[in-house]
Amino acid sequence: MRSAAAKTGLTGSAFRFFALALPVLILVQVYLAGLAIFSDGSLWAVHGAVGGAMGVPIIALLLVAWLSPQLRRHRLLTALLFGLYLLQFVFIIAGEGWGVLQALHPANAVVITVAAVLLARAAWSE
Repeated sequence: MRSAAAKTGLTGSAFRFFALALPVLILVQVYLAGLAIFSDGSLWAVHGAVGGAMGVPIIALLLVAWLSPQLRRHRLLTALLFGLYLLQFVFIIAGEGWGVLQALHPANAVVITVAAVLLARAAWSE
């Protein structure tokens, strides 16, 4: 049997695409952070740009889940992802000069990764 996302045609296809794109983008982010730490510190700017671009699939997932009645079961997780995504900026920007607060950025990224993988799995399964 196909998932609720699959049953919604173009909307479901878009949801599945963005749900799969998000964990891939997170993997790119982890790689870029590693490169910035161990190879080239200037790559922090690229890490930041990709982090900003991750808002596109997150907002798309949120909108599609809330506008499509067939995807209502994904609403809580997409809203959680959006909130966690916003926290990333709070931890880095508002935490400037406070290492204790900025240290929550990678910890929150782990939580985002788990939520993104759960969402992708749900979008592609029954």
